[in-house]
Amino acid sequence: MSFIEVAKTWEIPTGKMKHIEVNDKEMLVANVNGKFYATSDRCPHSSGRLSMGKLEGTTLVCPLHFARFDVSTGELLAGPAEMRLGDMSKLPPEFVQTMARMGEIISKIKTYDLKVYPVKTRDDSILVNVH
Repeated sequence: MSFIEVAKTWEIPTGKMKHIEVNDKEMLVANVNGKFYATSDRCPHSSGRLSMGKLEGTTLVCPLHFARFDVSTGELLAGPAEMRLGDMSKLPPEFVQTMARMGEIISKIKTYDLKVYPVKTRDDSILVNVH
């Protein structure tokens, strides 16, 4: 395995994440109580940047549709939340139709587990095997 330094431990405080780009891959590195994890940084549902979401323990929440993943394993814990729109009676009918069609299309997109990358630390460096 070939590990590459991607960040310093002090750059990612406990409970935070950092977007990293290395070898043409976008990934995030998360700090969960001093243990570092690396996963792909794009939601497999809508390609949203996961590092802009929330980290709740080992649970990573997508900022776009609130899908939930385990950052330690990459496992999908819960698919995207169903979006509910309020009163749209004052909006142009074309807009309402477009929104309904978008919802139909998005609901058919499957959501898969995240790719995870092996991580190790050495001194104050975070190293990831970007395979």
